[in-house]
Amino acid sequence: MTQTMAAIDAATKARLNRGEVLVSTEPVAGSPQPRLVVQAVIEASPEAVWKHIDQSTRYQEFMPRVKRSEELSRVGTDIRTRMTIDMPFPLKNLTATSKAKHIVEPGVSYVRQWVLEEGDYHVNEGSWTLVPFDGNPQRAYALYRVHIIPKIPIPKMIQAAVQEKAMPGLIEAIRARVAGR
Repeated sequence: MTQTMAAIDAATKARLNRGEVLVSTEPVAGSPQPRLVVQAVIEASPEAVWKHIDQSTRYQEFMPRVKRSEELSRVGTDIRTRMTIDMPFPLKNLTATSKAKHIVEPGVSYVRQWVLEEGDYHVNEGSWTLVPFDGNPQRAYALYRVHIIPKIPIPKMIQAAVQEKAMPGLIEAIRARVAGR
């Protein structure tokens, strides 16, 4: 069991096992915005899920609100990407160029970590971590952590919608993509 799974209590494991998508926040030292934390189980191996997380050029095909995504360069485990998020009217779309690092231990863990290089954000950093759920190599525990502070003010109503709808929608989109739907 990886350190990621070891930190999960029995009640949380039970909720994840039932298919719930858990969304929470955690404070970030020195930041007015918290980090969003999403946990879920995807009914596929971490490797099968990773095939979709690894290919940032295809995010616009299945990830909610991703209008455009492109891989600018890939050298070993270092990837530069540019992504545009489709914001609701009257807000303008947000674009970011990020530097990502992929850390893969086949069959054990798959991690994508990124930091902002430039764009419409003061902060845009996060990670995807995929590991076998509770020791089962055919079920992926997905941990998504993201801390963003756009350069434009985002109304509280939209921030709440991201937490309540967009984050679970992201997991559902990945579940559907892995299942071939």
